[in-house]
Amino acid sequence: MAITFTNNFKGILDKLRGIIRTEFKSTLPVYIGHETKDAGTQFLRLDPIGSELLKYDISAETREFTIDMYYYFSEPNVNKNALDQVLRVTSRIEALIHDNISMTLADSSRCFNCRIQTTELNALDDENEYVVQLTWIGQHLANVG
Repeated sequence: MAITFTNNFKGILDKLRGIIRTEFKSTLPVYIGHETKDAGTQFLRLDPIGSELLKYDISAETREFTIDMYYYFSEPNVNKNALDQVLRVTSRIEALIHDNISMTLADSSRCFNCRIQTTELNALDDENEYVVQLTWIGQHLANVG
């Protein structure tokens, strides 16, 4: 017998991308995974990392999902003005997630306790880009029966 399931990762990623796109409009393209061809001088990439089971019941389970967010700023020499821009966008993303501590997904389920757990500046050793890694974490009640 086939099971009925919901792709919770897709639901969370789609909602997160929608929230960020609404805030930044076309100034910050948002991609899921490695679909970043022709991305421009700055963009955000959402990379799903995993989930952890927090609570298991006969009727439901609560999982904590982790998504790494990479903000790419394509400039080899990051001077003070460029760094100001990077820090401004980074702080804006952190504030946006704080203002969306709870999200209703397309399937009407809710993701809650959403937060940026860590932020690492210049996270990747790349000579041509400055990359900020933000780790997003949120909890989701699923498989409710």
